[in-house]
Parts: sequence; structure tokens; C-alpha cells
Amino acid sequence: MRVGRNRPGASTDFIDSSTHEVLLRIACSAEGESQIAFKLYDAAGNLVAETDGFMPFPDGIRVVASDGELLLEVPPPPQDQIAYRLYNRDGRLLTCSDGQRTQLFAFLHMEKARI
Repeated sequence: MRVGRNRPGASTDFIDSSTHEVLLRIACSAEGESQIAFKLYDAAGNLVAETDGFMPFPDGIRVVASDGELLLEVPPPPQDQIAYRLYNRDGRLLTCSDGQRTQLFAFLHMEKARI
């Protein structure tokens, strides 16, 4: 997935369909600024990192689990491909991407939303 593809005021949401929990939201503010919100779990279902609403990422973002597994990497602008591994609170892998190739597994729901 590429960051910066949303229209102003829109987001792409990655949702655990078994709990309806939003794990990752990539948005574009009304002013055209790329923003992100996330709640990231590791393979054991432990909460690793979360944001309190949307946040800009002028320096990029990198979140790594305690075992060294990369959970989220967003490069600084200009935006490019992001890498992620999204687990739910049960430790089930829902989707992963290395920035070039994306895999989708059961219990992932993606939707466009207005912010």
C-alpha cells in the first residue's frame, strides 16, 4: 500500500473482522496532510504500540516488537510503500506487506471511510 493515495478527508481502515477493532488507519486530512493511527499487536497478541488518534509522520514511523519483528514501517515524505504485519489481539496474522508484495489472510476487512 502507498501512503498518500487517499483523497482529503478520507482514510483506508484495516479492521479485524472478528472483533471489529481498527488496527491501522491511513488518512489524508482535509488540508491534504498524510496521517496515521494504529493499534499494533505482536504474534503473541500483546499490545506493542498504539496512537491516540491520527498523527502526522514527518520523520516516518518504525515499530518493532520485542522479538525484533517489524510491525510497521512508514518512510518519511515523500510517501512511498509502507511495510506492515498486522496481528489481532489473539496473535493471528491478518495481513502483511514488505512494501512490494501484500498477503491477506482470514479475518481482515478493509474499508474506505471519511474522517
